[in-house]
Amino acid sequence: MQKNLIPIFLILLFTQCATASRNRGINTEKTTDKITTVATTPKKSAVEKKDTIAPKVNYRKITFGKIKAQGKIWGVDISHHQGNVDWEKLETQKPHFIFIKATEGATNQDSKYKENYKEAKKLNILVGSYHFFTYLSNGKNQAKNFLANVKHKNGDLPLVLDAEFAKKMPTKKLVQNELISFINTIYRGTKHYPIVYCDYDYYLEYLKNRIPERVKLWIVDYRGKPDCKWTFWQTTDKFRIEGIQGNVDFNLFNGTKKKLNNMLF
Repeated sequence: MQKNLIPIFLILLFTQCATASRNRGINTEKTTDKITTVATTPKKSAVEKKDTIAPKVNYRKITFGKIKAQGKIWGVDISHHQGNVDWEKLETQKPHFIFIKATEGATNQDSKYKENYKEAKKLNILVGSYHFFTYLSNGKNQAKNFLANVKHKNGDLPLVLDAEFAKKMPTKKLVQNELISFINTIYRGTKHYPIVYCDYDYYLEYLKNRIPERVKLWIVDYRGKPDCKWTFWQTTDKFRIEGIQGNVDFNLFNGTKKKLNNMLF
């Protein structure tokens, strides 16, 4: 048995040397308390990349400073609920566009519409007007109320149909028929399809595959980016801006300023 010890020792020594030779140049991971790194020195660019990537924007908590830094096209929507707007202060944080409530149902007009429209135009803010749809009268009569009181001059954004859930909703078929009636009446009166404002779930329930393709969508979804072809996205109702007391809705436009201008009357 002893005469075989030397050859065995030599074989073991040769195997260890060969293994060490093969391992040179191979990266092996070592785990530290913070991150997982490789034994060899990492490339400088790989280390710096983590620090230079911009954090994902949370549009639910967007601020004026953040949206200004991004350079996105954005705006707000207002009605009499915002009370008296301080337009001089608003000019210091001027949005690209403002949608203003004009009418509601078949007979009601917003008490601040004319004033808000006039003041926004003075600041050269792009203006759009919207109608709040109710389920107490038919779509055609509501559209007539809207057209009789709304302003839609050259250079304004398309008119808007604001359709929302109510505590008690009519049948699905009736809702769809009256919304289509409203849309068609607006188109016949202006030669422009209205934008439709609605919650994403409302869109899925009542509007998907039902409205004309040329109707642009203004989708409300505070959970995240809507999974549909949206033109405007309302990301939060808790935006703060100079000149408007309290919270206001924040809306992001899906495109450039040139694209927005192409939508105007």
